[in-house]
Amino acid sequence: MKKLIWVLLTALALLVMTACGTADTEDKTTGDDQKVETNQAEENAVDETETVEEDTATDEKAVEEDTATESEDVIVEEATYVGMADPHTIEVNTETDTIALQILDPGVQDVDFEAIEEEAHVTIEYHKEGEQNILTGIEIH
Repeated sequence: MKKLIWVLLTALALLVMTACGTADTEDKTTGDDQKVETNQAEENAVDETETVEEDTATDEKAVEEDTATESEDVIVEEATYVGMADPHTIEVNTETDTIALQILDPGVQDVDFEAIEEEAHVTIEYHKEGEQNILTGIEIH
């Protein structure tokens, strides 16, 4: 019985080692031509990645330029603070409307909006990015 278990375990170990060693053996025996083709394929993949990264960088610059153009139109208004709509949005009442302002701009991310009392009079500075109003400054009176 012990011999049978020993033979089965030995055969299993040989099978595992053979399966693990197959990939290296195939690469070595396929020849230099295939290795050259593999290296060329890897270089092409690297070139494609660099091209994609360059295209992405160009697209990001275009978006930044569009944003910069839109952000030049800063709107300053007197308003009444309503409160936070969610962790990145506040609501204020202006003379004409209630507006939601995104607080994603680095200039206002340090402001503790939860500490501002409701109905507090504020002066807001914001710009429009598409349909969103981005808060760039707030002064509490």
